[in-house]
Amino acid sequence: MPNGRVYIVNSADLAASIQRNPLKISFWQVEAVFSGTLVGLSSAASKILAANVDSDNGHPSYLRDGVSNVHATLRPGEQLMDTTRIALELLAPTLEGLARKTTDPVDLQQWIAGALMTSVTGSVFGPQNPYRDPEVARSFWTFEENAAGLLSLPFPAITCAKSYAAREKVSAAFVDYYNSRGCDLASSWVQGAFKVSDGYQISNEDKARLDISNSHAILANTLPTAFWTVYHIFADATVLEEVRTAVMPLVTTKTTNGVVTHQFDFGRIRDVPILRSVMHEALRHYANGTGTRILMEDTLLNGRYLLKKNSFVFMPNRSYHFDASVWGPTVDAFDAQRFINFKPPSASFRAFGGGVNTCPGRFFAMNEILAISALLVLRVDIKPVVEAWAHPGIDDSNMTLAVQPPKLKTLVNFSPRSGWTDGEWRFTH
Repeated sequence: MPNGRVYIVNSADLAASIQRNPLKISFWQVEAVFSGTLVGLSSAASKILAANVDSDNGHPSYLRDGVSNVHATLRPGEQLMDTTRIALELLAPTLEGLARKTTDPVDLQQWIAGALMTSVTGSVFGPQNPYRDPEVARSFWTFEENAAGLLSLPFPAITCAKSYAAREKVSAAFVDYYNSRGCDLASSWVQGAFKVSDGYQISNEDKARLDISNSHAILANTLPTAFWTVYHIFADATVLEEVRTAVMPLVTTKTTNGVVTHQFDFGRIRDVPILRSVMHEALRHYANGTGTRILMEDTLLNGRYLLKKNSFVFMPNRSYHFDASVWGPTVDAFDAQRFINFKPPSASFRAFGGGVNTCPGRFFAMNEILAISALLVLRVDIKPVVEAWAHPGIDDSNMTLAVQPPKLKTLVNFSPRSGWTDGEWRFTH
């Protein structure tokens, strides 16, 4: 579709103007084309996914109905709280192991990825979650390693054989999931998505492939964000103490007949200023992806720039996230407290996108990132195996990621914190 012309937008003001023109400068069209290619949708489902995505005439759109379902089921409210609670209950056994004994050296990124893979996918897909099978989970990460190749290389079954085969294994597992009606016990989001898909006569085979895309959405950027949040909390003793003090009021401890119970109020997790600030600063530093749009018609931007139909628009986050005129002279430093009393202009902070294309699952992602960070801060000490914390660098090799993971391993030891080794944990809101 694009004619080869590319516009790179480095101005936050122009990015804001683009956000105000979502039908003329379309993200949905990009999403439909690239998602279908990435997961190998059938031609019939690809056409349905792309139909009417930029129409404002009331014609039905499968993609936009699907996004509306995510907004409805993962916005702040009881459905989001139920999904978050289940995720934390699934996370609890992993944390129990850390809180009982000092571990051998562990790669922090790998540990966080494993813990959240289990809890997030289990809470979303329910008890028959296909990722309970370790081989399916490993296949997903193999697929992710060269997802860009599946988008860009010809004959991907040959030129990108490893990721292609991994994708097909995950897809087959989700076909079994739908054929056995595993979705009936899943989150409200998945149950709603099933109904939307059935309304557009999407086959179970294509539902399965779309859930590979959904898995990317709930995991690929959440996991590195969680790593960087935890890393920057524990790597700075002052920040660690401040976060610990701030999250303590979320826990109520009771002893009944000798049984200790800790109640963790996750409903207030997004209201802890320092914790939220560290996460947002991590996103400012590491959410360096590029927002992509396609021009559906000639568009005059800000009354000055004529952008031609069928062209790409690229909006690199780094241009906005490291603009000294917005963020001040400390723009290059990691300031854990930056977001406590500072709210940047909306287009200057694009970690979750912007406008009508703001990530609909952001509240769930934030809940998971902030909760695992708070629970680790409360229950364990994390020390690097070397003398001091060393920044692991940034891996920018995967162009499908909005948040860049660490380049090197961060080997750490987990050790229990005194006073937090005993008792049963319950999660309330």
